[in-house]
Amino acid sequence: MVPFLFVGGFSPLSAKALDLNPTKTEISAFMKADTNKDRVLTPQEFKTFIQAMASSGSKTAKKIRFLSLYSYAFSIADANRDGVATPHEMRAADNSHGVGSK
Repeated sequence: MVPFLFVGGFSPLSAKALDLNPTKTEISAFMKADTNKDRVLTPQEFKTFIQAMASSGSKTAKKIRFLSLYSYAFSIADANRDGVATPHEMRAADNSHGVGSK
């Protein structure tokens, strides 16, 4: 899974209200990865996020890490091609690939 959390001034609780439904693991991985706390992930932060999710047992993240497909996965998550992946984009990527927040 390639999960998500906050956007703008939203907290993890409001992320749930927005139907992002992040797991505690996703929230923890996102917070660890988002080093500048701007609530979006750069390609390097996304790699850190995937590594944290893989270490937490995410099968999809483990595959991305094993095959070193970070750039490919980021290109899918960054739907609008603005160079950052938002929680909404990440959840949409999960959902469109049948991953969801499991």
